[in-house]
Amino acid sequence: MVEAENNKEDKPEECKALQSACAYVKRRFHEDLAPIYLFHNFTYSSEISEKAIEIGKKEGLNPKEVERLGIAGLFYPLGYIGGYKEVWARSEAEMITWAGLSNYKLADEKKWISAVQAATKESPLPVRVLHDAVWSWLGQKRYDRQYDLLRMERGAYEGKAIDPVAFGLEIQETLLHFQYLTGAGREEFDERRCKNVANQYSNNYKTTQDEMKARTGKNFGRGIDTMYRTSFRNHITLSKIADGKANMMISINTIILSIVITVSGASLSFFEETFFENPELLIPIISLLLSSLIAVVFAVFSARPSVTEYRIKKDKLIKSKEASLLYFGNFLKLEKDEFIEYMATMKLDQNSLYDDLARDLYDLGAVMHKKYLLLTISYNTFVGGLALAVLSFLVVYLMNIL
Repeated sequence: MVEAENNKEDKPEECKALQSACAYVKRRFHEDLAPIYLFHNFTYSSEISEKAIEIGKKEGLNPKEVERLGIAGLFYPLGYIGGYKEVWARSEAEMITWAGLSNYKLADEKKWISAVQAATKESPLPVRVLHDAVWSWLGQKRYDRQYDLLRMERGAYEGKAIDPVAFGLEIQETLLHFQYLTGAGREEFDERRCKNVANQYSNNYKTTQDEMKARTGKNFGRGIDTMYRTSFRNHITLSKIADGKANMMISINTIILSIVITVSGASLSFFEETFFENPELLIPIISLLLSSLIAVVFAVFSARPSVTEYRIKKDKLIKSKEASLLYFGNFLKLEKDEFIEYMATMKLDQNSLYDDLARDLYDLGAVMHKKYLLLTISYNTFVGGLALAVLSFLVVYLMNIL
């Protein structure tokens, strides 16, 4: 009974400094903390202080040390009012400022704050207690809520959307390898931490699937797959049309060349006198021959198989962002085992897979552009030569009549 009465008498005296520190920290957070700090705020600060006091008592620390732990816990995240850099130095400076205003005599608590990040099992007990209090959120039922707040805060601070998959894997690694350094901390939080590891692993898998569906358009009815499939099918169809037109030009012009050459050769003696008397008749014949020949040449070039090649060394080909290894002209530079390994990796990396498809589609488009350019020249030459031959023949014919 006497001991209990003594504790009651000491409690107001012990809490006086803690209450002063709490009021100071709360005011500083409310005055200077940016609204983007959804995780590192006064709520987190007061929770650290509360858990530090709780664990400190269970570890048998005396009331004065417990009070100092509570104060250190309050000041621990206060440095975030100035950003993510040099947090602990600012937290210690804030504690020194408060101590000067409150006539509080600081001891080792200002050193505990910076020591938490490198705490080990050999660290002083107060440092280990504060370490477990700081990371107590990893072993609580409210872990999912704290996780979301931390992710949103980091994204707001960096000014860009945080990759949920990468962030989830980062926190999963932290959960998996984290150790509480006090017996009380392990007893209270470690069992729940293990459950949170399993839940985080499951959430990461779901997040990965959701991100994959979003990036590949599967949330909208496999839209991205359909787009690539349609684009490739259209290009292949256009390639077949171009080859058909090229074959038609080759057939027509070779027939014309064969007829003109055969007739001219076989009937040279018959037309010899006419040509000597009217040499201008050679103009339409030569025009037709030359235009047909040029049209055939360009049509053959258009129909000729084209292999897009990049002058990239074999050891740099896989890492290259220029060449698509889905195209035989590129992947045949690799060994079979290397190509199989590359394809196995691609199955797990949707971004790289679609990037490679895009590069392959671009290369196919470049081949199609060249094919249709040559085919256009062939058609223009044929039409122009044919028109020139007919017009020149008519001109010569009318000149001879008149």
